[in-house]
Amino acid sequence: MNIPIKIKRSRGRPRKSVETPVEPEIVETSVEPEIVETSVEPEIVETSVEPEIVEISVEPEIVETSVEPEIVETQKEQIIKPVRKINKWVDHCTEVKNRNENIGKSYRDVLKIAKLDYNK
Repeated sequence: MNIPIKIKRSRGRPRKSVETPVEPEIVETSVEPEIVETSVEPEIVETSVEPEIVEISVEPEIVETSVEPEIVETQKEQIIKPVRKINKWVDHCTEVKNRNENIGKSYRDVLKIAKLDYNK
């Protein structure tokens, strides 16, 4: 089945765009930078002006108010959390893991041992 290229290209992946690289222009300069040395000494200016200190003898006024806070006693109801349902299989696996002959075995080995003596 011969499909013309115009139709074939319109379906599926589009053509990759072709970019022509632009060459940067190289400009040669023959001027070398000149180094100019200048010797400028900083000027030190001394001033003997002292800041003026002004004392203010105004004390803030303290006002005491005798407002008693209202104490309202409320009875707090104890929140009772529902007891989680214990998974018997996981409980049995931890029991098998804590046996003396199974200490140091991997959890995978403990599961194999636990399935042999588990009763629903």
